[in-house]
Amino acid sequence: MEGTLTSIGYQALGILVPALCAMAIELLRRRLGLEKMNKLQKELGTKKELAGLAVRFAEQAYKDLHGQEKYDQAAIWLSGQAKQRGIKISDEEVKGLIEASLKTAKEEFAQQWGSIAGK
Repeated sequence: MEGTLTSIGYQALGILVPALCAMAIELLRRRLGLEKMNKLQKELGTKKELAGLAVRFAEQAYKDLHGQEKYDQAAIWLSGQAKQRGIKISDEEVKGLIEASLKTAKEEFAQQWGSIAGK
């Protein structure tokens, strides 16, 4: 009887240990995936914030410039700030981030202007 219980115990361990290992590996894989996703979200947030600052900087520092010239200055500033912080950013990302920031700024301005004009 004792030998049978020991045999059943070993068989149970033979099933449980691989199952627990598989569960632990899956949990670890998911955890690492979430950490990577959080890192990417944080980096994107930083890029968006820098793009907003780049647009405001170009608007204040280069009042006499317009269009492409002002965009170029904002892009140079954004690229430099990202590089200082160790953030890789492509030219396409710079363009997209600046365009998105400009759109947001214009929408905010239009809302504020509308609320002032409506009074």
